[in-house]
Amino acid sequence: MLSRLTAAITSAAQPGGAGLAEAVLNVTDTLVVVLDPQGRVLRFNPAAERLSGFSCEELRGQVLWPFVLPETDVAGVMAAFGALTAGDYPNRHENYWRTRSGELRYVLWSNTALLDARGRVALVVATGVDVTQEREERRARQESEERFRTLFEQSADGVVLIDPHDPEVAWRIVDCNEAFCHMNGYERHELIGQSIDRLHPYPMMAEEGAELFAWIREEGQVQGEGSHLHRDGTVFPVESASSVVTVGGRELILGQDRDIRERRRTEEQLRRLAAQLAHESQHDALTGLPNRTLLLDRLQVELRRVARNGRALAVVQLNLDGFRRVNDTLGHAVGDEVLRGVARRLQEEVRPVDTVARLGSDEFVVLIPDVAGPPEAAGVARRLRDALAQPLLVEGQPVNVRASVGVAVSPPDSSLPANLLRQADLAMTQAKRGGRGSVQVFQKSMDAAVHGQLHLETRLRHALASGGLHLHYQPQLDAGTGDLLGFEALVRWTDARLGLVAPARFVPLAEEAGLIGQLGAWVLDEACRQAAAWGLRVPIAVNVSALEVAQEDFTQRVHDTLRRHGLDGGQLKLEITERLTVQDLQRVARQLAQVQALGVQLSLDDFGTGQSSVSTLLQLPLNELKLDRSLITGVAESPIEQRVVGALIGLGRSLNLTVIVEGVETPGQLQALRELGCGAVQGYLVGRPGPASMWTPQLGGPLPLELPERGGAEGGEALLN
Repeated sequence: MLSRLTAAITSAAQPGGAGLAEAVLNVTDTLVVVLDPQGRVLRFNPAAERLSGFSCEELRGQVLWPFVLPETDVAGVMAAFGALTAGDYPNRHENYWRTRSGELRYVLWSNTALLDARGRVALVVATGVDVTQEREERRARQESEERFRTLFEQSADGVVLIDPHDPEVAWRIVDCNEAFCHMNGYERHELIGQSIDRLHPYPMMAEEGAELFAWIREEGQVQGEGSHLHRDGTVFPVESASSVVTVGGRELILGQDRDIRERRRTEEQLRRLAAQLAHESQHDALTGLPNRTLLLDRLQVELRRVARNGRALAVVQLNLDGFRRVNDTLGHAVGDEVLRGVARRLQEEVRPVDTVARLGSDEFVVLIPDVAGPPEAAGVARRLRDALAQPLLVEGQPVNVRASVGVAVSPPDSSLPANLLRQADLAMTQAKRGGRGSVQVFQKSMDAAVHGQLHLETRLRHALASGGLHLHYQPQLDAGTGDLLGFEALVRWTDARLGLVAPARFVPLAEEAGLIGQLGAWVLDEACRQAAAWGLRVPIAVNVSALEVAQEDFTQRVHDTLRRHGLDGGQLKLEITERLTVQDLQRVARQLAQVQALGVQLSLDDFGTGQSSVSTLLQLPLNELKLDRSLITGVAESPIEQRVVGALIGLGRSLNLTVIVEGVETPGQLQALRELGCGAVQGYLVGRPGPASMWTPQLGGPLPLELPERGGAEGGEALLN
């Protein structure tokens, strides 16, 4: 996992990667602002910083309008933004910007919506230029022909006067400034008297001039983008504004043209960056194969197709036998090459309609649609196993690879994606037990849990109805001072017949059985009740499932629960699991934005467990990033782990997110995290989970966190209302 995270962190520095887009953003004079669909700032390039007086760090995550818009322009900008995010794109808009010093600047914007894989708006990219001077110059030209001439010559834009009425020369150039000549590669005397069509790739004015003139006269001024033909034969994009003016008693067309090649290059780099982010969120960094997120998405699609066409779908899971020995003896670099070689072998053996995915470590999954049944699926699995049996050449030496293979087929096996993957995994585990390199097809006898699933669901329903659940609480503390930052509420279930049932067992069951809403509502209500009873100033954290958040009444449920217990939004934090599908991200982002508007803090849980992506962070409205415990097991001793964790802490800070690390169990881990700049910790070292009765006395005294040369909180008063 560390190698995959390191590769993901450093991928932006590779040739052709995000670094090129960063260079363009930093050097261009074009204003570039990247907003999410709610109008919050994701990126604010140096040109925009210089014009506004605000830094990107100040505005990141904030709604843009209150900082830079005068009140008179807010409604118009919001209407234009609403039209753009509703699908009316590309979009152009002009408005005033109020700088930090109070100065008003007039900006011409070209706005583009970037879509995600589902065709919904993911980002809004606004590129603009400060046209304050040009706007003032246009007004001045209307006041005086003499002043008009001065401004005409001095304009930084290409300015041209055209006679649209000449019967001999279609749209004859009457005059033009030096900027116009330079932009098109001509001397002034070579253009004056010529048709403006000399600069067009085709005789546009000769064919369409009458209609264009009528349009300009009706609108007063028209704007658009087109192309000019340079003297050297190249065609380049221009942004044009045309209006009717009267000069010396003659009705002429005044054209203002700007070369927008640089802007187009910036926009193209931004589009490539967005595509790269979308790809990284759905693909394994090492092999380039689909990851679990994309695999689940495709598996769901294929299962729907199976239901329609009556054929079967095979899920083949392969686990490399003895792969750890390859890493231990030959090194991780060789191990990575082996994994890439396995990915290539598998792709060469399947059809274009099949999907090869890497779940992590040495686990691969192949989706095979349109099979006749288990016997054919087993034959495909054996062919894949045999393809991997041939030695791989890595750095000139052969490396033997064998795989244990499990197969699940729908039908007759499960029609639920997670269950089908689990059944293939169970079959693969049985294959390992039966002898390395074997193939096993799932049988119900392999899954003892299947026989008890219905019984477990029945007991869970009884526990929900009879109050058989309870909460434990674990503190979240400031890593430097020991101050209490909050508690996480953790659901527990002790059944009279089954004993202690682990959350990892009954929470997925609740999701599958449609009980997650009821379970989540109980946990939220009980945690808020306890927070009110304690009188905490700090938030109580509650874990929520993506399925739960996606429910239409989720926001109203949170609002009603807070009001019922007399809490404000700031006294609640929701921790969202990172394992989200593409569809989850789209639905959850909308719901979470509404919840965040209540003042509730939002945390992305389990970050760094294999599903990590910048795309997830950009699409969800977040306040906190919670690093998974698996990242810090060796952080006290391992420089590699320290670099990885330090990079993730830096990533969170760059996005204005609080970073908390869970699973802190040793003083060495705590010291390493403090040196890396981690602000908040949670784990057995600072407090084991326990019932509310265990923590109530602690709130009146110092908390159990002992730091070198620092004590915990000196008293409980700061923690209570």
